[in-house]
Amino acid sequence: MRKNQYLRGFSISSGHSFVQKLILLELLAVKRQLATYLDLREQLEAENVVLRDAEYVKSHVGISTETLYRLQRDGYICVARRERNKRYYRDVDVERLRLSYRGL
Repeated sequence: MRKNQYLRGFSISSGHSFVQKLILLELLAVKRQLATYLDLREQLEAENVVLRDAEYVKSHVGISTETLYRLQRDGYICVARRERNKRYYRDVDVERLRLSYRGL
């Protein structure tokens, strides 16, 4: 399926209750994350991207495992590939995270 099929059909109107609006806002956030993930997946398939494992990311940025999980959960870095219980990140994302996390 194409990503546009996932991203259609959600809109917030004044006729919805407060709870429905909250649920729709969460769905819109998930929709944005899905679009980002699908774009990343297409880039990985289209070009030869340098991938780094989690150990490299932790040592290069200077963070712990828990901090890496938190940054990943909060959307600061995205897992590009999971393979044999290992997470791999794009090199450009690792460098962007290092610069923003260290304030360089």
